[in-house]
Amino acid sequence: MQRLPAFLAFFFLAWSAAGVELLSKPVISPAGDGVSITWTTDVACGTRASFGTSLLKLDQKVEGPVGEQHSVTLAPLTRGTTYYYEIGSARQKLAAGSFVFGEAGSPPAATRPPPRSMLERLVDALRPAPAPPASAPPTSASPETPRGPPPTRATWGRMETLQDHFDRHGADFRATSTDDYAAKAWQFLQRARAGQLLMKWDAEEDTLRVFDPASRAFAAYNRDGTTKTFFRPNSASYWDRQPGRSIQPSELPLR
Repeated sequence: MQRLPAFLAFFFLAWSAAGVELLSKPVISPAGDGVSITWTTDVACGTRASFGTSLLKLDQKVEGPVGEQHSVTLAPLTRGTTYYYEIGSARQKLAAGSFVFGEAGSPPAATRPPPRSMLERLVDALRPAPAPPASAPPTSASPETPRGPPPTRATWGRMETLQDHFDRHGADFRATSTDDYAAKAWQFLQRARAGQLLMKWDAEEDTLRVFDPASRAFAAYNRDGTTKTFFRPNSASYWDRQPGRSIQPSELPLR
């Protein structure tokens, strides 16, 4: 198999890293004289962690291969010392947090999202508030589904990511527009509500994950039923590696 020319590989990686989303929060585990941090993203991207003993000086960096499953080891560390870290790729920060290394009984501090950029805050300020659906979605299987999906702003979680998801995954479902792509993701959730698809609920992430073994389609939804992502994974074991417990429609915790 021939390798891509360097300049094409660069543009491919730059494109694939845009709009990457975190599917599972970072997990910190002891690893000899340091710790390992693992996380999962919705698409393949680079792996990088920056860390240090000061929140304002994350001067140590560790990198890993391109993929959807990411793991890095921070070492050597000094026991009893508080460390701060950020994880993501070379182009995008996905999460940050802190932990005390080697302190017995002290779990890692909760992760925090990276500071929002000025552009993201401007988009949020200009974006109209989502229109509420006509009625609350049912919490159990129903023999009937609504005739049509609600407005896109009521079904997609973060509107600023929709165009990127459509550009990368719309062709997977023959979607003709961002609205069509969002509607198909919403319809996928209705099939799950009706008990036609596999479901996992991740209480730690407040995330519902849905999978169709026949078409290999995968989606993740927020607790309020809005879509986080919708695509067809390349890996045959992708669903098995997703966190959460298997549930039935009657157990759906969605609001």
